[in-house]
Amino acid sequence: MVQVHILYNGNTEDINLEDLIPVADRPGLGLDDNHELTASELNGDQIKRALANHYDKPLEEFNELQVDIHKSGDITIRPDAVFGT
Repeated sequence: MVQVHILYNGNTEDINLEDLIPVADRPGLGLDDNHELTASELNGDQIKRALANHYDKPLEEFNELQVDIHKSGDITIRPDAVFGT
């Protein structure tokens, strides 16, 4: 099961991808609803739209977040980070 680690609005949450993008929401994201989702099927825009649906917030609130899809198949959504100077 794919885990999604979300750092949003000062809080963290870990949820299953299937809970973030339930079957009923998949057609609206351009996804097939006949199988278990994998991170490799998704792009950052689809994930951000799913977050907007999940939190019942406008999509614009998620524009500045980074979506990292890991080799393990898990996903991290986080604020953009600046390292060093």
